[in-house]
Amino acid sequence: MARNRITVRTLIPVLGIAVLVLGGLCAWVFVQQNIERRSETPFERAARQVREQRGPGWEIRYIEAGAEPAVCGYAAPRRQGATTHEPVAFVSRIGRILFADEPLPTEFRDLRDEFCPALVRDPLPPVL
Repeated sequence: MARNRITVRTLIPVLGIAVLVLGGLCAWVFVQQNIERRSETPFERAARQVREQRGPGWEIRYIEAGAEPAVCGYAAPRRQGATTHEPVAFVSRIGRILFADEPLPTEFRDLRDEFCPALVRDPLPPVL
């Protein structure tokens, strides 16, 4: 009775095909994640950037579309009881957000004037 043995000559092509299939699967997963990330709207991007830069306790109080792909608005820490905080203006672009209270006031003014010239200069008083 002959024994069925797996030889190196049959094992190498099988392992090569397995590696190619796994590589293709990894590439597909990577592409799908990038497609989902690219589908983020400018408003979602601004909310994400505010949370990343200022922390999860911050929220957007006012936002408006500026010249593509920028959005502008005001953000502040979430209200906790009777405590309210003065909102801070921001300009959000792809890959960068700049706040009015950062040590680059001239750069912020230039970006605001370029991308959001109609942005309300004084935020509305906080709603209690």
